[in-house]
Amino acid sequence: RTNPFSGEIIAPRGPDNFSTFGGNHKLPAQQSGVVLFIALIVLVAMTLAGIALVRSVDTGNVVAGNLAFKQGATLAGDAGTEAGITWLQTVAGSASSYNDQPAAGYYATSQDTLDITGSSNDPNRALVDWDFNNCNGATTTACITPAPAISAGAGNTVTFIIHRLCLSSGDPNNTANTCANYKSTTSTSPKKGELKYGDDKRFEPLPKEYYRITSRTVGPRNTVGFVETIIHF
Repeated sequence: RTNPFSGEIIAPRGPDNFSTFGGNHKLPAQQSGVVLFIALIVLVAMTLAGIALVRSVDTGNVVAGNLAFKQGATLAGDAGTEAGITWLQTVAGSASSYNDQPAAGYYATSQDTLDITGSSNDPNRALVDWDFNNCNGATTTACITPAPAISAGAGNTVTFIIHRLCLSSGDPNNTANTCANYKSTTSTSPKKGELKYGDDKRFEPLPKEYYRITSRTVGPRNTVGFVETIIHF
């Protein structure tokens, strides 16, 4: 076939060629779509990474919030400790402290089998009725009543219980009773500078008993905190 204008012979057009007045040109290869497939995979991976990042940030915020509430509940427990100290100041060392006063959350013995947090599996345990629901029907040898709940602000509610650290009720100075106590050091010893310093009496004759105040705080998001304080007067 001849170009009518130039007289140039034009090659026949095949399946992979096309002709122009300027000559023969190769047709572009057919697209297979691989690039599009790879782009879709990258897009899905980036989407999943974004979702994971958002979930990670949300989880971090929740954990940080829970820690803050936990700390707030622990600090609020001081309100129960202060309330317990205020009450004890009126009875400590007197005959009024020799026996239990459940309405005030006071007990004249240490109650060593008491499960303060309710997490023990001991069948001989005693529980504290922190929620005032008869220990929620739990199996226990005793359900001990704490002091009435008080508000500590910021959504925190505090209850407390007081124990005199004695083996039994009654006079702590009775030889049949055993109490954790201390002796005040207001007296001085003339042998303080000597190696035999312990030979000389330097304590007051009558010991004073210890008291344990345990506070439980319930705050926002059902946060629970316990504070235990041992004091003497």
